[in-house]
Amino acid sequence: MNYSKKALWLACNSEFGGRLAEITKEHISLAKELTFNERYMTARDREIVMTRIETLRQERDGIISLFEEENRSEA
Repeated sequence: MNYSKKALWLACNSEFGGRLAEITKEHISLAKELTFNERYMTARDREIVMTRIETLRQERDGIISLFEEENRSEA
């Protein structure tokens, strides 16, 4: 989903900022694992990593959408 710059800024500078940074770090780590180790991973391992990435994306989107809705209501 595309979010406004203001919603992203508000989310990152809120009480959720630390969690968003954690989500980003974990997502990058998992993406790197898939990129560099995919040929050594079983299908089940790849599925687990992809499921975790999707869970992180949903959490991130949920947090940012709170601020996107707030941003719309102010306009």
